[in-house]
Amino acid sequence: MQHYSYKYMCQGNFTSPVKKENLKKCLEIGYGSGIWMMEMASEYPNCNFYGIDIQPKTPDSTFPNNCEFIKDNVKKGIPFPDETFDFVYLRMTMIYIESNKWKPVISEIFRVLKKGGWVEFLETDMTFKSSGKILKSIMKFWIDMFEAKKIDPKLTRQLGTILSETGFINVLNKKYSLPIGSWAGTLGKIRSQSLDIWLYVTADISYKNLGFDTKEEYLKHIENLETEYSEFKPYGDQYIAYGQKPLN
Repeated sequence: MQHYSYKYMCQGNFTSPVKKENLKKCLEIGYGSGIWMMEMASEYPNCNFYGIDIQPKTPDSTFPNNCEFIKDNVKKGIPFPDETFDFVYLRMTMIYIESNKWKPVISEIFRVLKKGGWVEFLETDMTFKSSGKILKSIMKFWIDMFEAKKIDPKLTRQLGTILSETGFINVLNKKYSLPIGSWAGTLGKIRSQSLDIWLYVTADISYKNLGFDTKEEYLKHIENLETEYSEFKPYGDQYIAYGQKPLN
């Protein structure tokens, strides 16, 4: 569901001005379910796609022959030679990497990109605007937890600056303020469903820390979110940042 909300927002699987005919090798860092890679591999059959994830999950469905899924930790380096890839893609990775590791990771991306190649990030700012009491308390817990682990969810706002400092050119850092809730039509409904799935998946971590005696009590509580969305009309910021490795 989350994948489709991003695809709806971007009107496709990426926004970088990549010359599609030049795509021969692409890398996704933190591939998750693998859905982005599989869609891209089907769309670009002459390109080889590689995915790196510290907790790999081979897709349940049959995946294209031009996909390869690799278990590795990008914080320890990217296991490919210099100038291997035409395009590197990352999505929802900011909350898995400590703040002081991001510059080394982006330097590694710069290294493995071919000259003229592109990198693109799609990340979420976890500070929702105009949110009600339920959503606000849940997101405060998660932000506090990440910050305790030296992870800064607000770093999404600085991606363009970090890319420029690393040596990328033609950098763009764009913010999309997107609604949450069926009150806002198709996109709002997709985003609320995506958020609800995440809240259910993470319930085992959340419920005790938010003062609930049982997981079931917490799940019952968050059933009120759609009503809250209709009342407060919240929205959240998504950031897309991309940059190109210079030709010389």
